[in-house]
Amino acid sequence: MKNQELAVSEPLESQDPLIEPEPVLVPGDKGDTLAALRGQAQEIIDEVLSGTEPSGEHLRAKLRSSIARHPGYPELALLEHLMNRASGS
Repeated sequence: MKNQELAVSEPLESQDPLIEPEPVLVPGDKGDTLAALRGQAQEIIDEVLSGTEPSGEHLRAKLRSSIARHPGYPELALLEHLMNRASGS
């Protein structure tokens, strides 16, 4: 995988990143960083959803709910899912 340099844009002040699907990372070169981020998020989602352990079904159901709330934005669905897990929701 090609190593891309990224510059971080100004932080979003008082905006919920789950509402505004604008990229926070700005590519340092001409690569399509947002597409790469979405692809990586989708790969992680696919890996989690491919699990078959009965004990993980609740987790997979919550992830599917996040995906349904953010159609076309796997990075936001994954972010919401991880934030909910961190907060114990």
